[in-house]
Amino acid sequence: MKKNLLYLAVLALLLALAGWLFTREGGDSTLEGKENYAFSVPDTGRIDKIVLSDKTPRRAVLTRKATGWVVGGEHPVREDALRTLLNTLHDMTLRNFVPERLRSSVINNLMAYGKKVELYQNGHKFKTLYVGKHNPDQLGTYMMIKNADAPYSVYIPGFNGFLETRFITDPSLWRRRDLVTIAPHQIKKVSLIYPDSLDISFTLHRFSADSLYLENAATGQVVPGLNDTRAQLFLSSFKDLSFEGLIRPSEPAYELRDSLLASPPLFRLTVTDFNGKKEQVRGYRIKPEKGTVVPGKPSTYYDPDRLHGFINKDEMVLLQYYGLRNVLRDIAYFTGSGPLKPYTESAPQP
Repeated sequence: MKKNLLYLAVLALLLALAGWLFTREGGDSTLEGKENYAFSVPDTGRIDKIVLSDKTPRRAVLTRKATGWVVGGEHPVREDALRTLLNTLHDMTLRNFVPERLRSSVINNLMAYGKKVELYQNGHKFKTLYVGKHNPDQLGTYMMIKNADAPYSVYIPGFNGFLETRFITDPSLWRRRDLVTIAPHQIKKVSLIYPDSLDISFTLHRFSADSLYLENAATGQVVPGLNDTRAQLFLSSFKDLSFEGLIRPSEPAYELRDSLLASPPLFRLTVTDFNGKKEQVRGYRIKPEKGTVVPGKPSTYYDPDRLHGFINKDEMVLLQYYGLRNVLRDIAYFTGSGPLKPYTESAPQP
């Protein structure tokens, strides 16, 4: 009799252990009491990785490195978006419980259309959230912690709005829009080539902060009379150089990719640092859509504000003339004999 009781006790213990292991998938254990709606993260400074995904499927992996946060393992993230996300994780809290009659539909929507947010500390996942749509009054957002007993309405006290848009799953929207990542003080050489105007193309060399010289790209000869102030202003303009946005395969402009790569660009910009690292930007005029007529302009008129571009080998982006205004210079600008306005503003339309 005693042996049978012992066997039953061992069996019960094993079943309990199996149930615990079953509910502990991915490092998240079954929650009890207030842990079911402990949505906020008091110390976001300890978070070193965030994975945001949806059913599209899209997946953004944010990782904190010694140099700062990156997305996709290499691209610096937008500081504004990251700050908003971390503040949201810190400030959000329970607003109210979801009525029993709505729980099933809310859970189904969370699982089918919600975003999954995985949070890590020291390389280990410590919390997984499911972020859904806003509730009817648009003052709360449905969320659920993995292995919790129910979904809840979550909000930020004092903020009238919903939170799901802050959890961005598209990695391209996390990227900081740096056109050139080499810092101005690290630049050793800048080459700017206009294929249709080689006579005004140039290469600016720098051996040190006070040692610069200009080379004519067409002849390879040193250009005398370099204005150091203008050269330094030119180099410093790379600090805030950015593109307007990535052009993704789903966008109509992406269909022009192969034809653009097979044609000469308006300009080709190459920046080299003191370690030999090179970054290149190519810009192409944007032709008007078929059937578009611009009053007072010929049919060959090009977009006066934007260009298509490629960063390095093949990453397609949208550029703005305004954003490039301090970079698109011609060789005469550096000798003081040329205009202060960029080359593209004075060059005739093709």
